[in-house]
Amino acid sequence: MEVNAAIIYGFASIILMIGYYSALRANDLIRVLISLELMFNAIFLALIPLFAVDAVVALGILIVTILSSSTEFMTLITAIMAMDRIRKSVSVEEIKAGGEQYAESRSNT
Repeated sequence: MEVNAAIIYGFASIILMIGYYSALRANDLIRVLISLELMFNAIFLALIPLFAVDAVVALGILIVTILSSSTEFMTLITAIMAMDRIRKSVSVEEIKAGGEQYAESRSNT
């Protein structure tokens, strides 16, 4: 059974759009992280047809993609851990733009 490259690219683009939508709708950083990983997996899926054209080039691209994905993943995990330690929350609404001063978050009382 032979799978057409257009089917793989179509499926990868559907997964990528699901990842974009869920990243835009996420309320906490953990869901954003899962959405980003879903988007990276769609990119990995889109690399599969390259192996039929030139295996050496595709392997090089795959290695670079895996290394950049793992670096991105560890950076996000570190940012989430730092934010949880400082603010005791991983809510997206708690994130400030660069240069803004940290102010105590809303109190529950």
